[in-house]
Amino acid sequence: MVTPPTQHRKAPSNARPLSTAIQKLHVKPVACIICHSRKVKCPGGSPCAKCTRAGKECKYPTRDRQLKLSQSYIEQLLKENEQLREGVAATPTAVDNATQEVREVPPVTQNVTQDTAQNPLLGDRPWFIPVASLEMPIHIDLAADAAFATRFRQTLSGKDIKHIPRMNFVSDDVISALSDLDCPWPAPARARFLVKVALNTVCRFFHMVRRSQVSRCLEAAISAQGNTGRLATSKLFVLFALGELYSTKVAPPDGSFPGLLYFAHARRNVTVPAERPQLDTMEITLLLSLYSYNLNRRHSAHLFADSAIRLGIVMGMHLNIPESLLRDRAAREHRNRIWWTAYTFDRTWSSKLGHPVSVHDDDFDVDPPSADGLADDEDFGDHEYVLQNIELARLTGRIVPLLYGRRKQTKAFSQRVQQALTELTKWVENLPSHLQLNRGDNERMISSNMVYLHLTFNQCVIMVTRPILLHVFASTEKTRTNQGTNTSPPISEGARKIAQTCIQCARHSFRLLSESWIEGAFAIFDYFHTQYLFSAATILAISALSDTRPENSDADEFETACQILSQLGQIGDDNRNGFNRAYIAAASRAARFKLPVEQFSRSG
Repeated sequence: MVTPPTQHRKAPSNARPLSTAIQKLHVKPVACIICHSRKVKCPGGSPCAKCTRAGKECKYPTRDRQLKLSQSYIEQLLKENEQLREGVAATPTAVDNATQEVREVPPVTQNVTQDTAQNPLLGDRPWFIPVASLEMPIHIDLAADAAFATRFRQTLSGKDIKHIPRMNFVSDDVISALSDLDCPWPAPARARFLVKVALNTVCRFFHMVRRSQVSRCLEAAISAQGNTGRLATSKLFVLFALGELYSTKVAPPDGSFPGLLYFAHARRNVTVPAERPQLDTMEITLLLSLYSYNLNRRHSAHLFADSAIRLGIVMGMHLNIPESLLRDRAAREHRNRIWWTAYTFDRTWSSKLGHPVSVHDDDFDVDPPSADGLADDEDFGDHEYVLQNIELARLTGRIVPLLYGRRKQTKAFSQRVQQALTELTKWVENLPSHLQLNRGDNERMISSNMVYLHLTFNQCVIMVTRPILLHVFASTEKTRTNQGTNTSPPISEGARKIAQTCIQCARHSFRLLSESWIEGAFAIFDYFHTQYLFSAATILAISALSDTRPENSDADEFETACQILSQLGQIGDDNRNGFNRAYIAAASRAARFKLPVEQFSRSG
């Protein structure tokens, strides 16, 4: 395991602790300056009695005590000081398992980015973009993938290229107008199909409903010809919306987004805050949050996730309920898992947007998911998967503010990167065996929720490491173009290894996504698949431009990623992804033909 260079200093094992290494001397009483000058005995105290009677200011001399220290302890201090001057990190232990595919975390030296405390992607001031059609400028957070792509383009061109803000999302007015239209209840077979799709796809990623309860609710609604309660109707409508989203392979003929009409009606029924919210309300809010993110309404998705947290707090779900008040084991487990899903959404959405989290870890006390006493209940998925998803969300929620926040930091940026990578390494090393991706595994046999878990991990590593990757790329190109005149410090080996880690995770994400595309498992309208593909493509572009050796296949893989993104736009995904297609086209030409950086920047 890599030892962070920021770890507290420890005395050597053969040295006595500091408390015993310092040999206490016999301390003689000290006379105040007035008594000492008069050569009289000082009674002590501050002030002493004699100075008080004489009306004089009583002062004592400052003593420089001579202490005895262990020689081995002093030698250890000198050795560590020398290591700090040289910027030498602790010796790493490479993570290399013959069966488990673990992305290696390299050591970070303190001069990765000239030992500055600030993330090199951040400017002196927050990034705002004025938009003529909006009253207030748009804030751009550097943790976002599109923002990093803009920084990449600016590095290539050497100019302040404007960022293209996200404007192609379904507007509030469109959703409001749709909610006023009639929403016919689907035929029974169609309703069962849509609910089954939702339960077997995205509901396997996150625990949001109980399958048995949804099935009973659906059959009751079919028997009543759709005449059910407000909350039951809203829950089924948003499940219909997710079912259409994950079962649709091409855009509808009218150009609408799959499931949008169902979503608009489900959202209308829960817009008024409930004074006494029910668990159904929280389930619906989570489902609406997930659909909103797929709709490219990321801020709405985060607001729904925040609302779910607040609803849970109102219902006391942030605290463990006594067993005597809720003896149904399955009901208690569902209650706990719903809270943890809201927590996961809040952490994940916040990290993608650069927003503060809605609730801190020390503000709630809820038991983690467990399978004890459930007797293979079909309502609950693998609790180990849920636990790992929660832990990854917790890490992400802590790491992104640490690296991308503007709060004043005392540690160097490189040290914070080392800390983040060490935590992520522990996460992947501690994965249960059935959740690991082994090198000999065939990707096509991996379940969709496992693919999502590892894609999320790769994305987190990419977010941690890509500022250093871009720094290394910019420094390398500056050295290449200014040969003989460049005075920049050399790139450390630790920084190069960090950059390589970023590239390795991007390659792994591309491999998982391309295999999913080949097997037909790539969800066309799922936002996260497209986001992770775009993020990996940007890193592969940097790799292709940095290493033009024939054996480097990143250019070919990058072109394939661009082709998939282009096909998604042609299918009808262009309304959602919001990624810069002009940048993709320019980068594709450069990576394919190994063009110099100058030509790439001109072509984009």
